[in-house]
Amino acid sequence: MLYRPEDFEPLIDEPWDAERIRAGIREIVADADASFRGPKLLWRADEWDRWRATSPLKTLYCGASGVVWALDELRRRYHAETALDLADVALRTLERQRSRPESGTKAMSAIPLPEPRESSLLCGEAGVLLVAYRLAPSDVLADALLERVRANASNAVWELMWGSPGTLVAARLMHGWTGDARWEAAWDGSARALLDARDADGLWAQQLYGHTEHILGPAHGFVGNVLALCQGLDASRRAVLEQD
Repeated sequence: MLYRPEDFEPLIDEPWDAERIRAGIREIVADADASFRGPKLLWRADEWDRWRATSPLKTLYCGASGVVWALDELRRRYHAETALDLADVALRTLERQRSRPESGTKAMSAIPLPEPRESSLLCGEAGVLLVAYRLAPSDVLADALLERVRANASNAVWELMWGSPGTLVAARLMHGWTGDARWEAAWDGSARALLDARDADGLWAQQLYGHTEHILGPAHGFVGNVLALCQGLDASRRAVLEQD
């Protein structure tokens, strides 16, 4: 089994009802609003997601930044409106992450995490910065995120969660939002290093959690890397990658 059936609603044999789906989305957003515990406690994470981490969780992967991103996307697409001040929550989440990063706890330090760990898109400060900039854009946040992206270019874990493929995604989004050429240059440098890191078979060997292996999946492997390299590129860059 890939999941716990008791945690999910079973499939039903009913015709698609768009209004029913919209109502369901609004209920989920209202529940997220009601579950918010304030700027310090944020949201309570599932026990499994809190594995070895401190509460509250702040990152994009399992924490408050991911919740804020989802609520903002639903709002931007006119599916549901949150009652929360998402910009304030995003900035408070960044403050919490900096004062007590999840990867810096004693329990997490027992695991050989990739470095620089706070440059991780999904599990570090980079993702928290990306969400904060999306909701409350400023030069200070952009500069801090750019530093994280550049620092991650040669991360020895060549995968989306911790390594440069994740910060490629961040650089692409920031370039689209700002048009700043710095993000294009940062993307190019990381992409070239990522391509150069492939083995003779065209795959990447992941140095992850004390193990070395070839992984094909999206979070830690080949598929995620290819998506990061190809999504949102202009025709000239796509042609270069296809030649490689």
